[in-house]
Amino acid sequence: MRTDAPRFQAGLSDRGFETLKRRLVDLVEPLSDHQLLDLADGIHDLLRQRRTVRRHHAERMNDRLRDGLPI
Repeated sequence: MRTDAPRFQAGLSDRGFETLKRRLVDLVEPLSDHQLLDLADGIHDLLRQRRTVRRHHAERMNDRLRDGLPI
């Protein structure tokens, strides 16, 4: 079970995630290194975008709290 990051949205159960991970590995096995790296880059970009949105949201909430505005 991962505890390194909080979950902000409902996701898969641990069992469902492990099943998905196994299936995904099976699906990407035939890809070339270039294709696999391209896929990984796309996933990494998605993660960066999510983190950026979360960071901006947290900053806005902190600004509102600091300024005494209702959330």
